[in-house]
Formats: sequence, structure tokens, C-alpha cells
Amino acid sequence: FLNESNLLSPSSYDFLWKIMKETATGKKRLKGNLPVGTVVAHKTGWSGTNKETGITAAVNDIGIVFLPDNNNFFISVFITDSKENAEVNEKIIADISKATWDYFISKAK
Repeated sequence: FLNESNLLSPSSYDFLWKIMKETATGKKRLKGNLPVGTVVAHKTGWSGTNKETGITAAVNDIGIVFLPDNNNFFISVFITDSKENAEVNEKIIADISKATWDYFISKAK
């Protein structure tokens, strides 16, 4: 991904890519069901769960998934107003990411 329009300084561009590729949170979200070693540059988000209602306003992960054939896909999964626990919400994101991965892998064959 090139910074052709120079929207970011080279150091900011490099910093952003480094942070997104090394994101430690959300290991069970977009990356959760993908093959080990798959590079995912992503950013997670979470609103927390309302203690009174048990509703989580937002759980999300957005990123770029790099495929083995040097292609990639952009993906954004947002779960809103969920009554599920964190594990279930993360599994939903992981399942959607894996289905997208499988689609692009099958297209490449």
C-alpha cells in the first residue's frame, strides 16, 4: 500500500503500518480462524458492556488481510447492541473473516 498522495509523512505512514500489523488486541477476532502466520493489519474496538442491561454497544475489528498469493482484502465487522458475551461476539467476527478468506482463496484457484 503506497502513500502516493503523501497524505502522511513517511515516518507517520511507517508508524501506522507497524502499529496495525503488530496489534495485540483482538487475536480472536479477524485473525481468530485464519491460518497461523496470516498477516492482518487491523484495529479493534469495544464499547464495554452495560452492567445494568448486559448489552455491549459495539465490538469491532477493521483491517486488511493479506492472502498467500500476495493479494489482500479489506474487511470491517461491527457488532452492535449485542446481548452475547465477549467470546461469542469475537467468534462471530472470526467466522465472518474466515468465510471471507475462504471466498478469496477459492476464487484464486
